[in-house]
Amino acid sequence: MTDAMAFEACRLLCLPCAGGSATVYARWAQAAPSWLAVRPLELPGRGTRHHEPLQHDPHLLADQLTEECLAQHVRPGTRFALFGHSLGGLLAFEIAHRLHARGCSPAALFVAASRPPATRDDSRYAALRDDAEVLAEMRALGGTPEALLAEPELMAMVLPVIKADFQLCGHYRRPSPQTRAPLSMPIHALAGRRDAFAPDVLDDWRCETTGSYTRTDFDGDHFFVRDDPAHLLAVIANGLAPAMHAPPSARALAGAR
Repeated sequence: MTDAMAFEACRLLCLPCAGGSATVYARWAQAAPSWLAVRPLELPGRGTRHHEPLQHDPHLLADQLTEECLAQHVRPGTRFALFGHSLGGLLAFEIAHRLHARGCSPAALFVAASRPPATRDDSRYAALRDDAEVLAEMRALGGTPEALLAEPELMAMVLPVIKADFQLCGHYRRPSPQTRAPLSMPIHALAGRRDAFAPDVLDDWRCETTGSYTRTDFDGDHFFVRDDPAHLLAVIANGLAPAMHAPPSARALAGAR
């Protein structure tokens, strides 16, 4: 039996960073192993959903995306995992909680370049409303070529999305541990060694699960997820291997903890 045959199919639901869309994962389907189906999630107000209103409340957006996941991607018994980059990691985390509460626990949660909920403070983003302030923040974060930032017509289309996503960051509030128990599935943090924060900052994700925690460091900045999809997906596949080999009874027990 080949390695591909030894696994059952698993869906990887992917959420983009601030300002991003589902197209950032366009190359992933070809780079993923045959048993892993990459399913990018498009956020309202961009890409194929450009006609929909942008969302500014991260908790309402997580509610909406959870319902869409249940309608389109996840059923009881479906093997799936969540992946999120930066803001997408935060949304994936909140969706994981909501899906678990609905009886559909992910096999694992992967968070890339996403500071942990317990220690992040993005309140300053809520005050960023002026175009010049938002452009300055985009330059500081990197990932957008200066030539694009200098294009007024392009920025006129992009800035509303960026502003809305900064509001999502700025208005996030982590529920108290007294009102919501930690997750039970494994959490795998992925860090860029040249990000603005040190990789070990991500280790506070450990407190968000009673399951296992790992961290993998990559040679790259905040946007390292764009550099080598095949390598990144190999790391994800390796992280999913224990859950994929586990018998159904063991997976159900882990999700019920």
